[in-house]
Amino acid sequence: MKQHTKNLLRWIAVLPGSIICAVLATFPLHWVLYFSLAHGETISGVNINPIEYNLYPFVIASTFILVGQYIAPKYKFKTSIVLTSLWVFSFLIILFFVPNMQFGIRGIGSLLGAFLGLFITWKKSRIT
Repeated sequence: MKQHTKNLLRWIAVLPGSIICAVLATFPLHWVLYFSLAHGETISGVNINPIEYNLYPFVIASTFILVGQYIAPKYKFKTSIVLTSLWVFSFLIILFFVPNMQFGIRGIGSLLGAFLGLFITWKKSRIT
């Protein structure tokens, strides 16, 4: 397969791949919380549902940005800027147009996760 075709397929896979990986990142988060809190020696029987509920947006947003820039063949920092802008724009659209939507800890976590992914990408681009 030619390099041009590989690059084209990678560019096509940036958005769907980052969405799929962002959703799949919630499984390891669940397992880590479950095995460390629900069956741990120190804290036994902790209800992890509120912890997961508040951490999911942060993990999903940061994974979305980081995986998207990883899949992109070139212009990784610019790709992460576009993905962060897309995330923030969709967040604002949902915030303003969905009734009864509140900006709480999950909203802050979502925005912090997106900007953390952008920051990590920026640091990586400065090193290389």
